[in-house]
Amino acid sequence: MRLGLRAQLLIVSSLLLALPLLGLRSAREVEAFLVETQEQGLSSTARAVATALNERPGIFLLDPTEGATDRSFKPSETLRIETLFSPLTVDGLADDWTAQRVEFHEVTPPPAASAPAPKRLESLGPGPADSEAQGFPSAGSSPVPASPYRLRYRLGRYERNIYALFEVTDDIVVRHGSDFANADASDHLELAMVTADGEFLRFAVDEAGDGSARVWLVGTDGSLSRDSRIEAALVETDGGYQVEMRIPRALIGARFAFAAIDIDDRESHGTVARLGTSETSRPENLSHAFVPSPELAALAHGLGRANSRLWVLDARARVLARAGTLQAGRTPPPPPTWRQALVAELRPLYGSILTQPTEDFTDQGSDATQLQGSEVTSALGGASARWRRRTTDGRAVVLSAAEPVWNEGKVVGVVLAEETTNETLAARNRAFERLFFSIALVALFGAVALLGFATRLSFRIRGLRNAVERAIDRQGRIRESIPPSRAGDEVGDLSRSFGVMLERQQQYTAYLEGLRSRLSHEIRTPVAVVRSSLDNLRLHQVPEPAAVYLDRADEGLSRLVTVVQRMTEASRLEQTLGTNETEAFDLAKVVTGCVEGYRLAHPQRRLDAAIETTGRAMIIEGAPDLVAQLLDKLVENALDFAREGTPVEIRLNRGLGVAFLAVSNEGPTLPDEVAGRIFESLVSSRPSEGSGKVHLGLGLTIVKAIADFHEATVSASNRRDSSGVTFTAAFPLQQSAPTSKSSS
Repeated sequence: MRLGLRAQLLIVSSLLLALPLLGLRSAREVEAFLVETQEQGLSSTARAVATALNERPGIFLLDPTEGATDRSFKPSETLRIETLFSPLTVDGLADDWTAQRVEFHEVTPPPAASAPAPKRLESLGPGPADSEAQGFPSAGSSPVPASPYRLRYRLGRYERNIYALFEVTDDIVVRHGSDFANADASDHLELAMVTADGEFLRFAVDEAGDGSARVWLVGTDGSLSRDSRIEAALVETDGGYQVEMRIPRALIGARFAFAAIDIDDRESHGTVARLGTSETSRPENLSHAFVPSPELAALAHGLGRANSRLWVLDARARVLARAGTLQAGRTPPPPPTWRQALVAELRPLYGSILTQPTEDFTDQGSDATQLQGSEVTSALGGASARWRRRTTDGRAVVLSAAEPVWNEGKVVGVVLAEETTNETLAARNRAFERLFFSIALVALFGAVALLGFATRLSFRIRGLRNAVERAIDRQGRIRESIPPSRAGDEVGDLSRSFGVMLERQQQYTAYLEGLRSRLSHEIRTPVAVVRSSLDNLRLHQVPEPAAVYLDRADEGLSRLVTVVQRMTEASRLEQTLGTNETEAFDLAKVVTGCVEGYRLAHPQRRLDAAIETTGRAMIIEGAPDLVAQLLDKLVENALDFAREGTPVEIRLNRGLGVAFLAVSNEGPTLPDEVAGRIFESLVSSRPSEGSGKVHLGLGLTIVKAIADFHEATVSASNRRDSSGVTFTAAFPLQQSAPTSKSSS
């Protein structure tokens, strides 16, 4: 495959593409360094917070009934009480809960078997209660199949009070009579708790006849008595009722549970519906109450950093406090400069190989109540740990560092600091963008410079080639010199060397061209002297042995005369070609006349001619006598090589815009070493011994010179059956009216 200088330099310039790859590798190494630095910073943050929390037992309180490593603990049985930022008004409404960012949690209802009953309000008067209504139903009580019963709740703490909001969806709200003291006769809420002192308390909250809420303390025997320690408010809604409470913090210790009791029409169903977090009849069945320390929440918020998240966990990996967020807010960028705009245009080139950071990802929310992970496990074991993970949707990488919190030689909690690698990736991408921009400019200007240099170099070399081709004609004669170059580089040296070489070659060619005429002129006088001397010797009586040598001298002299004649003929032909005028003539007529003359000159030889005479005349531009001389040389050559008794064939036929003149004979074929040089000067393939003729190889050279004069092409080839040789000359035919011209 042939490639020019520009293509080669373009391929070489493609090595510049390695620069972006090296830049990408450098950017990734910088990224790894920045991520490592970021992890160290996270570890330092987590260690500082953990150090501030060490030896502070009041913050990390555990259930006194269970050890920190109790295997029976289940996170699903934990009631988490969030920290509030302001006190609430107990009015039964949920308006002030929205600002606290405490979400509703729903108690999963048992499966229902039939459609709900229509909505109605009933008031039950005093009446007897059966055994099931004397106390609170057990967890195994059957649900009311037809009731679409739902319970949602919110729990929060502010200073020394626990606030609760319960939303009950019930198709039939059964209200109590105004003076009847049995709460089990109406829809109500049950509360059960273990205080910090270990006391088990049960409460019932129902609606009085006037729509207000009443709080009852339930005794161990199921008796009810009014209690004022819990403040409650009940508001009926379109779908049921809503209860808001304020409970003193001292009443809720390690255990807490609640349930909503739906009475409906007991005469129809024979049972009650109960929906709650757990059974409320025994303390060991209550859910775990988890109340994070407000002091810890304030501390976490104070230590939280932008674009990072801080978790404080207890010994069971429950979330005590959190601060910060992983998703940074977006600020509008300033107007881009022209360079930044150009960098943005180039971003698709490398955007496919670089991870683009995004803030649009999904991860575990801020409402997580317990965390799991290898770093948390390691920190709970007393060892610092780091971890890298992907977000739940896989669109970002989160770095985390965990540090244990110690109290009296035991791990009582964990501080977990998290950050995404988005800032690092953005810094890496910005650095690579600037680097890629510079590399792209270098590669672009380098490629353009190399291409321009290659174009100029190839243009100069092509110009030198054209100058050399113009300096030498088709016959190998030097027509003009190469203009000297003033360039000081290698191409300029080559141009000047070519000029000097052609000048010397021109001088040598002129010497060789004049040598034949000088030799023929110089040899004539010695030849005449020798000829006259031989003639004078023949006039005297010469002994018989000496006469043999006289004949040999006379034969050699004849050959020398033939050489001089042939050299003179070649010199005259060159002069004729330089001054001969051309005309348009019919090639067929010239060939026909020549064939008739050959038959008269060689009556003993067989000449077969096939000349196409139909159609238009074969008009060519040239000299008829020179074409006749060309045919003479070809026929003479064919007669010399033809076997005895075989014909010499002369054919003239029309081709596409050319006339083909072919002379063929049967005889020896052309040797391979001569076939390509048969038309060169002094090249001959026939032996001259015994023929009495001298062959200098000038005949076919004359043929080539005449053909070139007529802008024709000549060729020699062996016959297809290798029975002889065929010489062919192709003359271009005139396509328009002939015009006369003179060759100079």
